[in-house]
Amino acid sequence: MKKKKSNRILLIAFLLMVAVFALVTVMVARSTYEKKVAEEKITEPDFYSMTEFSKENSEDVMKALKSGSAEKLGALMIDSKGAENVIGFADWAKADFDNAVSFGAGSFSTAPDKKGRMDISERFVVSIGEQKYVLYIETLTSRHGMNNEGVKVVAATTYEHFDQLYYAWNGNADESSAVAGESFVKQ
Repeated sequence: MKKKKSNRILLIAFLLMVAVFALVTVMVARSTYEKKVAEEKITEPDFYSMTEFSKENSEDVMKALKSGSAEKLGALMIDSKGAENVIGFADWAKADFDNAVSFGAGSFSTAPDKKGRMDISERFVVSIGEQKYVLYIETLTSRHGMNNEGVKVVAATTYEHFDQLYYAWNGNADESSAVAGESFVKQ
């Protein structure tokens, strides 16, 4: 009987030591990470990560549009104001997002702001039957492009309107467009 009791005490003591060791390890790792992040001196934006974030967010936006749910679209966005307008702009459920053509990703910011935030946006031509539409999706990044903050703007217009503006439409609100969110660069 004494042997079982002493084995239990040893097991409990061992488990407590392991728990304390794990807790100390986690606390030291978190402290070290936070210290390194605070001390880092980033001078150039991480454009590769920014384009990856833009691609991921654009795919998620297209899935939300395909679902026809303003709530799903709004959940992806930093500010979902106007999501219903974009959802109602076209019959996105019939859109051929698999064959959407991208104009490529780019930024309107000349450099990250004082907080390290920078935009990256992409325009896509999407067909719904015989009609073509242009989507503008803007992503906000932080830490000079190393963190994905989410979708800042989703805008849609017809390809005809886009062509009339000589391809210069970049998610601007007008009578022929629907816009959700607010652009980081235009703030």
